[in-house]
Amino acid sequence: MARILGTVLKTVCVLAILGACASQADPPLMRASATAEAESLKLRVDDIPPGREILALVLVDPQGRETPARDREVVTRQTGSGGASGPGIGVGATGGSSSGVKPFISLGYIFRGSREERRSQYLTAEIPVAEPERYRSDWRDWRIEVRYRDVAGSDGLLTLAAPPL
Repeated sequence: MARILGTVLKTVCVLAILGACASQADPPLMRASATAEAESLKLRVDDIPPGREILALVLVDPQGRETPARDREVVTRQTGSGGASGPGIGVGATGGSSSGVKPFISLGYIFRGSREERRSQYLTAEIPVAEPERYRSDWRDWRIEVRYRDVAGSDGLLTLAAPPL
C-alpha cells in the first residue's frame, strides 16, 4: 500500500511541476478558404489577429486583372474559460467497432486555475465571377489574394488557389 501511495505522490508532483511550467499556446495563424457557388466565389478568412486590418480581397486572373470582393462581413467571437483549483473527473471511451469500446473514468486534481479569454475574428466575402466560361476553362491560373496591414503598420499578403467553378 505504501508503494502505491508513493507512486501516486510522485505522479502528482510531476504533474504539478509540468502544470507550473506550461505556457499558453501560440495563437492560430490566419488562414483563408474559398468555395465556388453558381457564378461567384465565397471567401472566409479565419483567426484574424487583433489589430490586423484586411485591406482587400481580390480575385486575380492570369493577366493580372483584379475583381474585388463585395459583401464583406467581419464577425468577432469571444470565448472564455477558467476556474479555480480543485478535483476533476472525466468520463469517456476508447476503441471502435472492430476492437470493442472500452469505457474509462479519470480522476485528477487541478493545481492552479486561471481565467483565459480568447477573442477571434473571421471575415466572409463574395467575389463575383464576371466571365464564368473563361474562368472554368483556366481556373488553375487564377488566384485569390488577401491583403492586410498589421498593428505595426507592415503590409502582408496571403495567397490561395482559386477553386473550380
